[in-house]
Amino acid sequence: MNVSRRNSWPVWVVPVILLAPLWVFGQVKDVRSYHREVELRPLDSGYAVSAQYQEVFTPRLRQRLSNGFTSRILVDVVMREVKKKTPVAAGLLRLTILYDIWEESFHVRQESGAGRKDVHLRSMKELIALCGSLRQLALVPTRELKEGAKVRIEVRITVNPTSAELRSKVRRYLANPDGRGHIGSPRSFFGSFSRIFVNEKDMQADMVYTYRSPPMSLTTNPQAE
Repeated sequence: MNVSRRNSWPVWVVPVILLAPLWVFGQVKDVRSYHREVELRPLDSGYAVSAQYQEVFTPRLRQRLSNGFTSRILVDVVMREVKKKTPVAAGLLRLTILYDIWEESFHVRQESGAGRKDVHLRSMKELIALCGSLRQLALVPTRELKEGAKVRIEVRITVNPTSAELRSKVRRYLANPDGRGHIGSPRSFFGSFSRIFVNEKDMQADMVYTYRSPPMSLTTNPQAE
């Protein structure tokens, strides 16, 4: 086969081209913020939050999931006083997603303070419906919740975090979410946890999406104002 010199590439260029996508994949970060209504319901001790964040499942993430790569999605929720911006309650959900190319199904592990649950899903649509939303995630109080206090809910979605410190803190929290063991209280956990997120653009992750609610009043039936 004859190949013209005009259309040929120098041999040394080929490895650079092959490695370029891997380099880009490791460097690109997608940081976004949204204003979003959430549902806040009172519990016997604390509150539970429900929210939607399906924007996280971008074409890029869907492609990664379909290729069989394991993906981890960390959802941390903080309730803050509007005036002081002080955290008064918080919760955490970790999702581990793996696509089985032989069975053509998704295996999802959900881990939160309520425990662990494994789910098998047959389609991307089912996956997004389940993993693109929160359903009554319990928030652990980090200080006294006062009736009538104005609060705001922040939901942060971190896709494929790579920080060893972050992974360690999440494992410790999930092992003891109410802080009754030796690792410290929920307040101390989320205090140190939040310092990792001082600047979302500095996060070691593929994506960081933050959703903030309008102000609400803490009552038996919280309503957005």
